[in-house]
Amino acid sequence: MKQCCPALCAAAAVLLARVAIAQPVNEPLHFSKLVPILPDAIEGFVAEKAGGSTSSAVGFSLTEVSRTYHKGTEDAAQTVTIRITDGTGNQFFAAAHAAATQFSKETPEGYERNFTLDNSPAVEKYTNENKEGTLTVMVAGRYLVEIAVKGLESSAMQEWWRKIDTKKLAELKA
Repeated sequence: MKQCCPALCAAAAVLLARVAIAQPVNEPLHFSKLVPILPDAIEGFVAEKAGGSTSSAVGFSLTEVSRTYHKGTEDAAQTVTIRITDGTGNQFFAAAHAAATQFSKETPEGYERNFTLDNSPAVEKYTNENKEGTLTVMVAGRYLVEIAVKGLESSAMQEWWRKIDTKKLAELKA
């Protein structure tokens, strides 16, 4: 078997790089398009002002929006935070979240499991003692929705999932 000469290998690498650069890269949505997906008023909870940002660095772009909800009063320790991240155009972002295998682990301290929720890959983690957990769901292969609860039962994560218009989220385009 012949080995490639260094000059030919370098030329091939330059050609491949040019082809890759010429490929269109999808950009994440501006954060202002994602903020309306976050629920406004939820009965029994006080919502903080939604925040968000769109940023780029080293060839990667991400958009993130979030809002925290406090049970009853603004200073309540029982909270829910919803975070939506748009990582489109970042191959590593989608691959890291969509390729998780089915697993489940339960201990006296809590649990962690991977499953499918509304046809989307999901990971749920919960600690019994602190009553803290996260539900992370990849929507439309592009949006990562994370629901973090503190001081609430584990069932709250999926209850809050149902408060998000994920169909509308999946249909959003740049």
